[in-house]
Amino acid sequence: MKFADFVDDNRWEGTLGDTALLSAGLSGSGFRLRESPMDVGNQRSRIRQRLFPRIVVLIAVWAGISGCLGPKAVRYTRLRYNEVVRDTNDEQLLINIVRLRYADSPVFIDLPNITSQFEMAGHGNYLGGYGNQTPGRASLGFGDLSLRDTPTLSYHPREGREIAKALLTPLSADLFIVVNGGANLEQLLLFSINDINDVSNAYRATTLLPKVPDDNTTYVRGIRILASLRDRDGTELAFGSGDDPDDSSDPMARSTVKGRDLLEAARDGYVYRAEPKEEVKLLKREKGLYLRIRPPFVNSPEMQEVARIFHLTPGLSKYRIKSELNEEVNQKLPKPLENDTIFMNLRSVLQIMTFLSRGVCVPEEHVATGIAPVTLDQNGQPYDWTQVTAGHFLVHAQKHRPREAEVAVPYRGYWFYIASNDVNSRAALAILEMVFALQESGDRAVGPLLTLPIGGR
Repeated sequence: MKFADFVDDNRWEGTLGDTALLSAGLSGSGFRLRESPMDVGNQRSRIRQRLFPRIVVLIAVWAGISGCLGPKAVRYTRLRYNEVVRDTNDEQLLINIVRLRYADSPVFIDLPNITSQFEMAGHGNYLGGYGNQTPGRASLGFGDLSLRDTPTLSYHPREGREIAKALLTPLSADLFIVVNGGANLEQLLLFSINDINDVSNAYRATTLLPKVPDDNTTYVRGIRILASLRDRDGTELAFGSGDDPDDSSDPMARSTVKGRDLLEAARDGYVYRAEPKEEVKLLKREKGLYLRIRPPFVNSPEMQEVARIFHLTPGLSKYRIKSELNEEVNQKLPKPLENDTIFMNLRSVLQIMTFLSRGVCVPEEHVATGIAPVTLDQNGQPYDWTQVTAGHFLVHAQKHRPREAEVAVPYRGYWFYIASNDVNSRAALAILEMVFALQESGDRAVGPLLTLPIGGR
């Protein structure tokens, strides 16, 4: 193909063998130019002038990319890691709850460390138009850019004394302060307590192989009223100090108590209280958790019913909360309408998880074949344990993976899942995770780590 053009009053003739883009500063090898030496020098000068701003732009773009990579990597990956960690934590809790429903052992594997390295490398060169493996002169250079993400995951299987202590140690009453952190009071009282002042909360549901059905109707009614009062801002859980009448001295003459005795008593956590007949008594000052009742609700019908159900003295503005395990074995049992203390028989994390496992719907196939433990009622029929967690925790089961599920895990040929619109069950997992974290937040030994580098190949 022949073409002609006039540039600076000089006639150029050439054959178009390959694509030529002079406007971009590129000259193809297919051009044969007949021009004077002075024209050649002018042409090279013009090409350099056109290339210079483009090279500056490329350098600026390269610098911008390298400077933005770090912040872009954080923005792109941090929430993704956060979401995956949350999802896998929920899946681990759910699979262990399902395992307990089948009387299988729970297994916990921590992910204490996630290390991710982002690297960007590149290089380029421009040889001045020569040496680019082309027959003639070309305004092309070479360059490459590589990005690399190398995450390293460290797994820590929990086993031995560490996991046994976290799972089997009963909770402390102080953990109920998580209610002030947003936990649902009714759910927390339902999941974590065997009984309050001997009012049972289906304690057989916390055993792996219950032989007899259990019921918690009365207990649920009591905690439901307490939760209703809290929703109306009628009660609060708070730490406070008070005198312990069970830890006191015999009355003594007031004249026998000197200033030094008062200082020593205060240092040891005791206080002298005045008694009739010019006497005083030494009482233990106790710091602990209290259920405070706001004045408009002290004598309300709801608090009267709570007092009746849990054998409490009605009309009080606060009640002490204690764990039964902190009391002596021969502690006097509470009597109806004569007690200002809420004695709680608190569960361990393993008992909480076993109790929640009663909310797992077992496929009929597993019931018929005996794969899952079955408790028979008085009529010889399988007892429906899901009623003890009804309204608070429910795990469905089906053969195929569910499409609409908040969390789902496969187990024994079925998919067990919590529905995406089941807010109460999702909240139950959140409470369990909070309690578990608080329970093991003490001295925790660091065991062996399994570190897996995830390469890019």
